[in-house]
Amino acid sequence: MRQGRLMRGFAEGSLCALLWLAPMPAVSQAAPGADDLLLDELLAADAGEPQASRELPPAAPEPAASPTAGESSQAPAQEPLPTIPVAAKEEPLPAQKPPRAPTGLLEEIVVTATKREANPRDLPGSVTALGAQELEMRGAQGQEDFLKLVPGVTFTNDSINASRITFRGIGADLNTSSTTGVFLGDVPFDDPVLPRVTLDPNPFDFARIEVLKGPQGTLFGGSALNGAVRYVPQEPRLEQWELKTFAQTEVVHEGGMGLIYGAAVNIPVGETFALRLVGFDRGSPGWVDDLQRGLDDVNEVEQRGGRVLGLWQPSERWKISGMAVLQETDVLDSAVTDNREGRLSRSNTPKASPTNTRYDLETLGIQYSFDHFDLLSQTSRTYKEFHARIDVSRIANLMDRPPPLATTANDNESESFMQELRFTSNDGFSDRWKVLGGAFYRRLRMVETTDLLLTDVTLPLPPALLQALGRVLPGLGGTITEDGRFNLARGNADPIVVQESALFGEMTGTFWDSLEVTLGLRAFRAVSDSRVIFSGALAANQTLPNGSLQAVKQGTLEEQGLNPKFAVKYQFNEHVGVYGSVSRGFRFGGAQVLVGTLTSRAPDNYKSDTIWSYELGLRTQWLDDTLQVDITPFQLDWIDPQLQQSDSTGLGAYFDNVGGARSRGVELALRYLTPVPGLALAFAGSWVDTVTTKPFTANNGDEIEPGTRWPLAAEWQTATTLSYARPLAGAWNGGGALTYTTISSAPNTLAYLDSVFGYETLDAVLTLGNAEITGKPELSLSLVNLTDERGVVSGINNPQFAKDQGYIRPRTFVARIGLSF
Repeated sequence: MRQGRLMRGFAEGSLCALLWLAPMPAVSQAAPGADDLLLDELLAADAGEPQASRELPPAAPEPAASPTAGESSQAPAQEPLPTIPVAAKEEPLPAQKPPRAPTGLLEEIVVTATKREANPRDLPGSVTALGAQELEMRGAQGQEDFLKLVPGVTFTNDSINASRITFRGIGADLNTSSTTGVFLGDVPFDDPVLPRVTLDPNPFDFARIEVLKGPQGTLFGGSALNGAVRYVPQEPRLEQWELKTFAQTEVVHEGGMGLIYGAAVNIPVGETFALRLVGFDRGSPGWVDDLQRGLDDVNEVEQRGGRVLGLWQPSERWKISGMAVLQETDVLDSAVTDNREGRLSRSNTPKASPTNTRYDLETLGIQYSFDHFDLLSQTSRTYKEFHARIDVSRIANLMDRPPPLATTANDNESESFMQELRFTSNDGFSDRWKVLGGAFYRRLRMVETTDLLLTDVTLPLPPALLQALGRVLPGLGGTITEDGRFNLARGNADPIVVQESALFGEMTGTFWDSLEVTLGLRAFRAVSDSRVIFSGALAANQTLPNGSLQAVKQGTLEEQGLNPKFAVKYQFNEHVGVYGSVSRGFRFGGAQVLVGTLTSRAPDNYKSDTIWSYELGLRTQWLDDTLQVDITPFQLDWIDPQLQQSDSTGLGAYFDNVGGARSRGVELALRYLTPVPGLALAFAGSWVDTVTTKPFTANNGDEIEPGTRWPLAAEWQTATTLSYARPLAGAWNGGGALTYTTISSAPNTLAYLDSVFGYETLDAVLTLGNAEITGKPELSLSLVNLTDERGVVSGINNPQFAKDQGYIRPRTFVARIGLSF
C-alpha cells in the first residue's frame, strides 16, 4: 500500500515537471551566533552547497570544503534562483564524506537569506543555517524536531489547527495568520488569512533550512512579520548521475511503530540539462489511546510526497529552472489528552477527529546574467486543501464519557499566484556596493466552509424539498444539510480575495574595508475582500432582516505603507565585530472572515499589525578560531497585534486589533572546538520578556492589564550539545552526540487559561559510515526524549474544553540507514 503511494508521488511529480519543462528548447551542447548551534555542519560533497570553512588547528583537522557550486568566470558565487539553487557546469564531485557527529563548529553553511550568498556570521542579523543531512541523520521529520534546537523559537501544534511558531516572544493567536513566514526557497507558502495548511516537508534531500529572526518585511513583505523559515531544496546537478535512498523506523515508548522511506535520483541530459526526482512515504506512529472507543495509538500520521526539479543552462548567462511539489498528509486522530497527570490517553471523544491536508506548488525561474547584474523572473503557484472533522462532544465537559453529540466540519481551499521580478548586482558591478531591487505581486483566492453539526442526527427529507424550502426561507440550507443532517451553525466564506503588490530595494556599501551600511525599503499595497454568510439554528437567536435564518458580513480593506530597514556592521579586527539594525515588519489585515454566533460584535475589518525591531550583535572568535562567543540583545515593539476574540459562549469568534506588546531579550551562543580531537561543545540560550503594553477589554469581559505575559512566550530556553567523532578501523568513521534542551513555562492564552512548555529533554545519537565501499552506507541510532518527559505543547484554548492537553512525543527509538550511488 505504501509502495503504491510512493510510486504515485513519483508519477504525479514527474508529470508536473514535464508540463513545466515541455516548452523549453532542445538541449544544446554549448541566530545570532546562537542560531548556528551544532547543526551548521554540512556534508558539502553530498549537499552540493558552498561552504566557508575557517582554518582549524592541527589537533583536529577537518577535510577541506567542496568547491563552491555555481561559480563561473562571469558570475558571482551566489544562488541564481531563489527557490532552486542553480549550479553551473561542474566537474565531478569528490566522494561523499562519511557521516559524522556534528563537530564542525567553525564550518559555516552559506545562506541566501538576503537573496544573495553570504556567511551567516557576516550578516547584520540573526540567521540559523541547519544542514539538512545532519537533520536526516538525527531522524528529524518535522518542524518540532529542529526548531527546539534554536533558542528564542517555540513551536506548538495540537494536530488540528495549523502549527504556530513564535520568534522572540512574538507569536500568532489561534487562527490568525502566522507571524513567522514559511518559504520554499523564496516562494511564500503561508496564506495571509485563515492559515490551515502548514509547509512541513520531510528534510530528505534538502540542501539546508534557514531560520531568520526579526522582521523580514523589506525583502519578504507581509509574509514574515517577525521572522522566517526557508526550506532550500537540493538543486539538480549537471553531468552527474546520482541515486540516494533511505529507510527509517521509529518505535515510541507506550506507542506504536512506524516506517519511513524515500529515494532521490539525479538524471543529467547532455551537459546543460538535469532533472532531480524525490519521493518519500512516512508512517509515523501514534501514542495516545482513546479509552472510550477502546483504541490504542490513534494519532498516527500518514504522509507521502514528491518533488521534481529541472535545470537548463544553455550558456553561462542563461539559467532556467522549474520545480513541482506535491504532498498529502493524513492525521488519523487528534493527539489531545484529557488530563494533566501525563497519561497519554483520553476518554471523552466518542468519535475520531481526522484531518487531511494536501498541497502542490509549482515555480518557474528564468535568469539572465549581464556583466554587472543578474535579472530574474520567478512565477509561482500554490494550491492547498484542508479537510477536518473534529468531534466536539466533550463541549462544556458535561460528562466523562459523552455520547456522540456534535462535530465541527471544516473545509478550506486556496490558490495563490505570485510573480517576482528582481535584479541583483554581481561581482562585475562594484567592489564597494551591492544593490538589489524588484517588484512583487500576489493574488490569493480562498473558499472556506465551517459547520457545527449534530452528530448522527439526520432528517429523512429529500434534497429537492430542502432546496425548495430554502428559497422560501433563506438560511434553511444552513440548518439542514444536503444529506439531511441538522446543522447548528454554518459559516461560509466564499470567496476571500487578497491582493498584494510591492516594490522593494536594498543597497549595501562598504567603507574602509571594515564598515558596512545597509539601507532597505519596501513600498506595498494590499487589498482584502471577503463575504461571509452565517446561517443555521444559532442564527435564530438574533432578529434578522426579512425573517431569514442567515446573515451576511461583507467587507473590503485597502492598506498601503512603507517598510524600512537600516543596518550598520563594523569589524574591529579578525576576532571582534559588531552590528546594529532597525527594521519594520507588517502582517496583512483584512475584511472579517471568522464569525461564530451572531452575538459576537465583530468589526467589518481588522487592520494590519506592525513590529519595530531594534537589535545589536557582538560576534567574537578566539583561540585560533576554535572558540566563538556571540551576544545579541534586542527589543521588539508590536503595534495593534491581531487576536482572535471569543464571546462568553465560547462559540462566537472573530479577529480584532487589541492593545500592544513589547518584547525584550538577549541571546547568547558559545561554540568550542576543544583540544581533544573530535570533541566539540555548543551552547545557545535566550531570555525573553514579552508583555502587553496597553490595557484592553476582551469581548467576553476579561480585563487584560498592561504587563500581562504574551501567549507562548517562554522566558528561558537553552540548547547544549556535546559531540564526538573519530575514525575507526579501515575507512569507517563513527560519532555520537548528546543534546540537552530546556524551555520555561508560558501562558497558553492572554486570559491564562492554561500554561504550556516548562520541560527539558535529552536526545542521543550514534552514527557510523563508510564512503569508500559500495553504497556509501550511513547508519544512525537515535533516542529522542531519552528521559521520557511529558512536556506540554498545547493547552486549553477555549473554556468549553477545559481538559484538553497535548504532550510532546514520548521516548522514541529511531534507526536509519542511508545509501548513495
